[in-house]
Amino acid sequence: MTIAGNIPHKGFRRAAFLLHLGAGLFLGAWLVLVSLSGSLIVFRAEMEDALHRPLTRVPAGTNTVPIQRLLDLARAAHPDATFHTANLPTRAGRSVSFWGHDAQGRSFHAYADPHTGRLLGSASADRNPTEWVYLFHAQLLGGELGERINGLGAIAWVALILSGLALWVPRKGRPWRDALLVRWQAQSRRRLYDIHRAAGFWTAAPLLIVAITGAYFPFKAPFRWLAQAVTSSSATEDPPGPGPDRRTGTHGVVSLDAVLATASRILPSAPSNWIRLTGPDRHVFTVRKRLPGEWRMEGQNLIHIRPSDGTLLRVDLHAQSTPAQRILRALFPLHAGTFGGITTRILWTALGLVPAGLFVTGTLHWWKRARARPGTSSPEAASPPRT
Repeated sequence: MTIAGNIPHKGFRRAAFLLHLGAGLFLGAWLVLVSLSGSLIVFRAEMEDALHRPLTRVPAGTNTVPIQRLLDLARAAHPDATFHTANLPTRAGRSVSFWGHDAQGRSFHAYADPHTGRLLGSASADRNPTEWVYLFHAQLLGGELGERINGLGAIAWVALILSGLALWVPRKGRPWRDALLVRWQAQSRRRLYDIHRAAGFWTAAPLLIVAITGAYFPFKAPFRWLAQAVTSSSATEDPPGPGPDRRTGTHGVVSLDAVLATASRILPSAPSNWIRLTGPDRHVFTVRKRLPGEWRMEGQNLIHIRPSDGTLLRVDLHAQSTPAQRILRALFPLHAGTFGGITTRILWTALGLVPAGLFVTGTLHWWKRARARPGTSSPEAASPPRT
């Protein structure tokens, strides 16, 4: 029996059509904006470099200034700010940047020359186009609430894609070729339908990946539970606690240079490229390193270091991660398109344009077909051609 023969008859297709039409019209504007902004930030780092070259580029040098001195200068220049991470250069001619939030909670980066120790300036989200686009894509500029709205939208997007695939399957006896190709010589209404149907099918798999992984960020707990249940392994990724202070009679936090010295003993061939700083909700330093072939551009090897004395607390090597951890760690690269290097990043940039095309072709086809049957208000007036 063919797949088409397994699809229930008219009642199922009508229900799938109503779901697809309703979800498409309801999600349309949100989906277009979120997808287009996603396309823009696939190459976010490269865009940052192009737009802020005076901040991101420095003359190559042989001497380096202690990174703790750079952080102290950034804190002195922004006394009301809270810094969360340090981004370290892995290539010559690049600056060090410290990411944080100011007293009003606005995200910004402070940049410094690692060779001269000179502060180069800062770029805040409200004056940084790429940061603004990123915050819009991730949170609709609405913080945690916006992130949850995005997550719910992603779940609805999955339903939209699946209902579209159900409608894509030809009715029994119809040729499969009609569902795969566009008849460019047909009338405009039929051509719009063919474009919408074929484009939806050929991009359904990657769009499903993006939609499902997009729901992960605001709703991590269900994904963690599912990964653990499927693999029967732990998905815990929490950093360790700081543990007892091994020093006596002293207090405070060690310098970032001591942290990097400890991290350098782990995977010595891979440079440290990112440090999560300590703070009220972060009790240890965490350093990232990237090995060739890893999907995440910052690396997936985490080195946790005690802040009081700079000793090693725990090492989370990606090669030793559990199956559940590997699943969860793959979700961000799959969403961002970094899992296949430059090739998938280019493809994911183009993929972000597809929802806009599908929304336009789907809406135009529905509108043309509805107008072709004046006086009819039922959903059947907008139903697709019989194929």
